[in-house]
Amino acid sequence: MKRELGQRLLILRFKLLGLAGAIGLLSACSSTNEARPTLLRVVRTLPSQEVVTSEESSRDRDVLRNFQTSLRAVIPEIRIQPSLYSASSVQSELQRQTNSGLGPDLVVSDAQTIQALFTARILDSVPVTPEQRQSIPAELLTRVSTSDGAITGLPVSQYIQLACYDKRKLKSPPKTLRELAQQSSEGSIFGLTQNFENLYWSVGSYGAGNALISALRGETPTTQDVNQLVQWLTWLRAASFQQNVLFMNDQATLRKQLIDGRLHWISCWSSQLPQLREALKDNLGIGLLPAGPAGKATPVSRLQVWGLGRNSSRQQRQKSLELMQFIVLPWAQKTWALRYRTSYPVNPAAAQIINREIPGFEDLYLSTDQDDVRIGDEIRAVLNQNPKLERVMQFTLNDVIFGTETPSQAAATLNTKLGPSS
Repeated sequence: MKRELGQRLLILRFKLLGLAGAIGLLSACSSTNEARPTLLRVVRTLPSQEVVTSEESSRDRDVLRNFQTSLRAVIPEIRIQPSLYSASSVQSELQRQTNSGLGPDLVVSDAQTIQALFTARILDSVPVTPEQRQSIPAELLTRVSTSDGAITGLPVSQYIQLACYDKRKLKSPPKTLRELAQQSSEGSIFGLTQNFENLYWSVGSYGAGNALISALRGETPTTQDVNQLVQWLTWLRAASFQQNVLFMNDQATLRKQLIDGRLHWISCWSSQLPQLREALKDNLGIGLLPAGPAGKATPVSRLQVWGLGRNSSRQQRQKSLELMQFIVLPWAQKTWALRYRTSYPVNPAAAQIINREIPGFEDLYLSTDQDDVRIGDEIRAVLNQNPKLERVMQFTLNDVIFGTETPSQAAATLNTKLGPSS
């Protein structure tokens, strides 16, 4: 009897020990889970006309790896899993992923692509905090807003339009459009794209922005504004007829031809500098885009926008928002702009620092006439929200470049078809 009781007590002790061990193991697992980093799936896009190459994917992974290493000191609980797509293919791919519950936590793209993904219900709206509104100019937030006021993505940085040239081919880049015409007649070969976003810098050179924004607002432009619009379109047609000024379909073709030596000068974006630096090394020249009779060129910025995917867990959404809150602070904006030297801060306080730290940048954005900058931002905002108007603008410019419509006819077309009721 005593022996049987002892065996029962021994079995009970083992059971208690087993239960305690299980509780300890669960507690350890729980502690481990709390310390485990949150994985954020981040999709980044290239411009629509460009394809993803192995070189571009490798370069993108290196940038994100460096970004994550730097981020670890500030938000150590985040790990990033990157993917790269062309903007032309990202919507169908993310629609498939989202429908299967495997969509990304963050999408990093331009304002127009983010707007399209939001309209397709692939992204959630972004809850912009008061602190973020203080860190981002209102006109930039307008470029990622819907007609009912929803914010489709958070502007994080800006890519700036530049002039890039081969120092071996072109000793002194043109400071004005008159000089560009002169140098092209002497044998220097210039490359432009026919895309409106890439041509917008020349709108300011002729003061044509007032006529465009009047049309988009449904207002009647003044006679002077219409004349300046006709002058800009006249320059565009004349440039297309010059033997050594070549219009290409996309920026990727421009870069390749500059690298191969077939073009001597191109309009470019600051986001493209890593590839050009890698290929041309010290032979790469970087400068301002040419001024015109109405004043300086007015480079529009291409916003890098962060959107929120719809399949995030509560923890992933929380960390995504935490990261978005941090990335627009002056310290973060300054640090990454100086480290990569490809983008310009959206935060004005950081922009002032960048202007002092990077020679030449003081002329690229803030010193440009602020009215011209605001007009450019407003034009881009309207076109981002209305792809139909974007197509009207592009088709009209194509007609001028190819000579099927006169500048006066094109100006009348734009004034008629760009209105809000179109």
